[in-house]
Amino acid sequence: MRVLVLYDSKTGNTEKMALAIAEGIRDTGYEVDVKKLGEPFTPSIIWSYNGVAFGSPAIYANASREIRDFLQELKEAQGSRKTARSQKAGIFGSYGYDGALILESKMREFALSIGFVVFPEACMKVDFEIRTRTGDTMAFCRAWGKRFAEFLPF
Repeated sequence: MRVLVLYDSKTGNTEKMALAIAEGIRDTGYEVDVKKLGEPFTPSIIWSYNGVAFGSPAIYANASREIRDFLQELKEAQGSRKTARSQKAGIFGSYGYDGALILESKMREFALSIGFVVFPEACMKVDFEIRTRTGDTMAFCRAWGKRFAEFLPF
């Protein structure tokens, strides 16, 4: 099975989370691709994966413009083909001092509107923890990646 970890990152914190999450998923035996928005790929490749973990920094308590635009493009590409899919999604992100719950809620809502089955547990970390307690935070993200991978099979 294949999993995509797709993220946007402004300061590098969400990228660190993405890489740790990918490690956790790999530890369960899945093949993992990690892509940062801005790298060349077409949205339709999403459907070739068994699961996708979407990550974004919180920007004014919302996902970054880039991830929102990507999800909107994906939703539009899905269009009338909106059928029950077996594909699952996970949500992760970093935030400054607030906005984690709103970021999580908005990303979850968007993924559900596209037709994903969304992992109930999000992986949200405050930037301060990522910078000052890097080891513990990355271990938390790896563990989340493992739990997300366990959620994937039906």
